[in-house]
Amino acid sequence: MFDFHTKRIYIIHMNKLTTTIASLIALASISMADVGTTSNTSNNNLTVESVFASIGDVLLVRPVGTAVTVANFGIFAVASPFAAMADATDEVFNTLVVEPAEYTFKRDLGDFSR
Repeated sequence: MFDFHTKRIYIIHMNKLTTTIASLIALASISMADVGTTSNTSNNNLTVESVFASIGDVLLVRPVGTAVTVANFGIFAVASPFAAMADATDEVFNTLVVEPAEYTFKRDLGDFSR
């Protein structure tokens, strides 16, 4: 089916594609982050902990939060008929989509207090 050369080229292209997608997700998470002043930078008191918290936020928490928000929107699409029967569509939407989106995109970088 595939010879060795074709399979090797396919693997190289898939690795490049995976790297590109991961980079785009990280870039999107950084660009959507609230870049206002945080409590750590407002008084110019940067600590190692705050820098590592910001890096962990950008590289791990924001991309995971983005994925959770998208997945929860899919869950809401499935659950919305049942929520409509219980007249709780707004509450379900807020719980599944709005709250994770606000946690992901509206809080300050490195601030995990919410």
